[in-house]
Amino acid sequence: MQHDELMSLKETGQKGDFMLPYLVSQTVIPDYYTTFPMHWHDEMEIVYVQEGEYIESVDFEEYHVKKGDIVLINPSVLHSFRQFDDKRTVFRTVIFNMNLLTGNSTDACSIKYFMPFAENSFLSPVVISPEHPSYAEIQSRVQNMISVYDEKGDCFEIRLKAEVYSLFYILFRDVFVSESGNSSVKEVTTKNIKAIIDYINENYMNNITIDELAETVNLSKHYFMRFFKRYMGMTCIEYINDYRLNIASNLLLTTRVQITEVAASIGITNLSYFNRIFKKKFHMTPKEYRNSVQSR
Repeated sequence: MQHDELMSLKETGQKGDFMLPYLVSQTVIPDYYTTFPMHWHDEMEIVYVQEGEYIESVDFEEYHVKKGDIVLINPSVLHSFRQFDDKRTVFRTVIFNMNLLTGNSTDACSIKYFMPFAENSFLSPVVISPEHPSYAEIQSRVQNMISVYDEKGDCFEIRLKAEVYSLFYILFRDVFVSESGNSSVKEVTTKNIKAIIDYINENYMNNITIDELAETVNLSKHYFMRFFKRYMGMTCIEYINDYRLNIASNLLLTTRVQITEVAASIGITNLSYFNRIFKKKFHMTPKEYRNSVQSR
């Protein structure tokens, strides 16, 4: 995924535009990122792995995703990714708003399928591998969704919607199971994690304290730290730093802002500390990172 499309953990930006709320991008690990922390957005996301393998975390469960796999990330679901075993990985990501298919209509398709889907009344696998009996059909539709968008030929918007509808026809027919799998405990946990992520997203440029974050979800500081580590797989400080560093890497790539200003803009005033944590994540200093990427 391109850098400016990844910078918000609760991604509030429109995917595509008003006329076509649909976007296709490419991610190459580790060219720019080796990890991207937990985040969520209102759109449906479909990932097609073209090369390599990586770890995708969806709703607190990890999946080892490999070449050829198709990942389904439903709207509003918490997810993240990280590099696996130093492997280079390339995947295409399709993100679109479900309004692309439903608009404001209340026809049979919306009432019987898309509205229940939006309310999590269908269970679906996160990863569809080549062994799935409907994989060939699903892969064909996903590849068409990517190529039609890339080529943007005559009347491509109509064909694009047709391909997305065709994909969902197969998913509802062969993949989705009509029943709710969300427990009340899981719903509360997800709600709390989203509240924490939103707070960090809105305040990352400031000095965020553990007490502040604990207060946002009405937990004690001690319990909050255990809760965060259990569900996020890292400490709160590690997560905030990871989020800040992803923003910093984008600024280093897309602007000529001085490194001290980049650090300050993400809430880090100690330059040596910024250099140290940046090098730990990207295996090079901020200056080396900017020079190495822009020289390609």
